[in-house]
Amino acid sequence: MRWIPAARSSQWWLIAGVSSLLTSVLLWIIRFVLLGQPFTGTHAFRFMILAAILSFLFGFTGWLGAWRLWLFSQIGLAAGLVWMGMYANGTTGWEDLISLFAFLEAVVAGFVIGLIIEGVFFIVRLTKK
Repeated sequence: MRWIPAARSSQWWLIAGVSSLLTSVLLWIIRFVLLGQPFTGTHAFRFMILAAILSFLFGFTGWLGAWRLWLFSQIGLAAGLVWMGMYANGTTGWEDLISLFAFLEAVVAGFVIGLIIEGVFFIVRLTKK
């Protein structure tokens, strides 16, 4: 894939920054618009920190050269945001917590799938030598 930067490239940090901003905005939209929660700076900051930690962790894996792990982590992050948005349309009061758990579950699933795929490719490379 030509659009993915090389390992140890500074472009990974740019990708992580853009991903962090985009994820923060989408988390805010889900929390404060779809769920209808009142805007609080504390919650907005916490969601921003969550997005930054996840994005820069995934960007670091790409910087190390594990671009498949980065790719599947990003897919899990996107799926988690969609899943979070889908759970945010009820009125019982538990949707905010359940939607956050669904988001985190999809992120972890994407990360684990990426780890497994990177492990398989690593083993294949070792066996070829």
